[in-house]
Amino acid sequence: MARFVDPPLGELMSNLLSTSVMVADCQTRVPIGLDSTYWMKKLNEAYRWITQKGNFIWELRHTDITVNAFIVSFTVPTDCNPGKPMYLAGPMSGLVPAPTLDSIVPQVPWEDAWIQRSSEMGNIPGAVSCWALRTNFSAGPPPVYAYRGYIFPPDSLTTDSDFRFIYHADVSSTELTSAANQFFPTPNCFDNLLIELAEAETRRIYGIAGWDIVQKRAESAIVSLLDPYRSTKNAAAGMVDQQKQTGERKLMGQESA
Repeated sequence: MARFVDPPLGELMSNLLSTSVMVADCQTRVPIGLDSTYWMKKLNEAYRWITQKGNFIWELRHTDITVNAFIVSFTVPTDCNPGKPMYLAGPMSGLVPAPTLDSIVPQVPWEDAWIQRSSEMGNIPGAVSCWALRTNFSAGPPPVYAYRGYIFPPDSLTTDSDFRFIYHADVSSTELTSAANQFFPTPNCFDNLLIELAEAETRRIYGIAGWDIVQKRAESAIVSLLDPYRSTKNAAAGMVDQQKQTGERKLMGQESA
């Protein structure tokens, strides 16, 4: 089965300003003797602020998983952000004849998945209809617990089967440090904006004038840059469609009045 290889966090897209260069720039902008540890904390906070604005291509990861036919569930990767879109494709093995195309298995809420707990068409190998996510606390309290995905209907797997799992990584689980070979996963055009967010927050904390101007300028530029890098376009498109429908209903109401 073909595998996708994902580069580790910090080695994806940006390649101009390393984190050590970004720290030096921050220290020049606010020359009050703050060390690299402080500035990396603020740069990491700025990066997390960006990732909270949506789902982005630099967060996507791939992994291949094997689902045991008896357990019919799998452990979600530890760096997965369960609040962002996840995709399951397969089964890609364990069937006769072997599948030639990857089928997307939809993720659904538990109330919908539970309806699929028994197949209405009997035991059809590979006839997976959906999967659902839940938290597994059996391993212990946080941060030991894990998320597990469950295949429905359970009798659709008669043998151990391989699936491909695509997900968005939780960037808060890994923080970059100041180094010449460390780069943020965002594109190069975000480097100076990350610096400005860190600068603005530091100016605010230490009561240095101009923090609000720097912050507004950086946030405005970031918001205008984000759309091309979103990994899911349907949410934005859905909002546009909803706005159009609302406008059409208002127009129809005016015409009928």
